[in-house]
Amino acid sequence: MIMFAAIAVVILLFYETVHAEVVETRIESARIKNELKIVQISDLHGRTRFWTGTIGEIVNSLKPDIVCVTGDLFNRLDQLPEVMKELSQLDCEYLFFVPGNHEREERKYFRKRKFSEEEYVQVLRSIGVRKMRVLRNEGELVRLKQSDIFVYGFDNSLYGKEAYAPHLDDIDDTFRLMLAHSPSIIGWMAKHGISYELMLAGHTHGGQIRFMGKAIGGYGRYHTGMKRIAPGRYAYINRGLGTIHLPFRLGCRPEVALIRVSSEVAKRS
Repeated sequence: MIMFAAIAVVILLFYETVHAEVVETRIESARIKNELKIVQISDLHGRTRFWTGTIGEIVNSLKPDIVCVTGDLFNRLDQLPEVMKELSQLDCEYLFFVPGNHEREERKYFRKRKFSEEEYVQVLRSIGVRKMRVLRNEGELVRLKQSDIFVYGFDNSLYGKEAYAPHLDDIDDTFRLMLAHSPSIIGWMAKHGISYELMLAGHTHGGQIRFMGKAIGGYGRYHTGMKRIAPGRYAYINRGLGTIHLPFRLGCRPEVALIRVSSEVAKRS
């Protein structure tokens, strides 16, 4: 009986770790003319294949308008080439990346090595070579489906590195899509009075292990999925795809987020 129970637990943990699911949510904004499909992936930590398909297969099946990758591509630096090979399969013109803390370090077994600033820059260059736009406290204005979207990426791969410098005279009429690795940026933006329509972050893995819908550990203070922060302002915290510290998930499957942004006018009609 104990052996069967142990086998059942192993099967459950394996399933929860390799069964990536698409989580779809919808928001509306008067600044969007036609429905916009935004896909977010985060915290791969070297994992690119799942029972439900590869990352490229899953994301491409959603036919996204914008793909956002919010950091932590690898645990070990030697995983990066394979990860980038997979991400190069993404069929989307607008691919954006913001760095996480694991772009600044690698872990081998129980040892952690921090990269020098030169190594960190080289890692980002390697990520940016294959049509991926790397945003480090910078933004880009995109014209898509008759709408103006301002995509801004924060570098909070280390706390205190984030900065807001849009370098645009007027972005008041754009849909402001903000990207960062750590959701701590939500409080930082509120403190600095920075407005946005949608904020995407990761880092927490949703706790990676959840019981009764609640994460254990320090990340339990953060929400998962979409949350309305204020009228017309939303923040999505992605559960991520890979694992860290423990090689499994429980009650917190890996996710690919699909966010549909529709016009308020279209929604009412």
